[in-house]
Amino acid sequence: MTKRIAFLAVALMTVVGVAVPAAQTAPVQATIMNKAKVAATIQGTWMMTMANGQDVAGSGQEMVVTITDDKYAQTLNGQVVEKGSFKLDETKKPVALDILVAEGEQAGQKQLAIIEIDATGKTMKVALAQPSAPVRPSVFAVAEGIETLVLVKK
Repeated sequence: MTKRIAFLAVALMTVVGVAVPAAQTAPVQATIMNKAKVAATIQGTWMMTMANGQDVAGSGQEMVVTITDDKYAQTLNGQVVEKGSFKLDETKKPVALDILVAEGEQAGQKQLAIIEIDATGKTMKVALAQPSAPVRPSVFAVAEGIETLVLVKK
């Protein structure tokens, strides 16, 4: 009986010794995987369906955003109206998005935003501050100086 208890104690210490380092590294690995997953999920072509709570499908305007790596191009009815780059900060909740407009009406300006992608990876909500505004939106709500968009993946 004494040998069995000693064996269980050694086995338990071995499991705990292995589990603790694994638990300590798991959050770091999860953060890296989440960042790669969000960055991968937003790649592709997105069609705007709502702007500031209004349905844009029936407006006759087709706004599309195409994301490739850390670059984007925005088209309106097939014509490029804006291009630029962006950075994600997934340590923030919701995810922080910094947009640097390279071409278009707002060229040279930075736009602070937040994004949220649904569990299916097919719907993205964006809340954008006005270009060059110093404060990032904190919620996805229609408010003065904040533009809220809903986009679906094509």
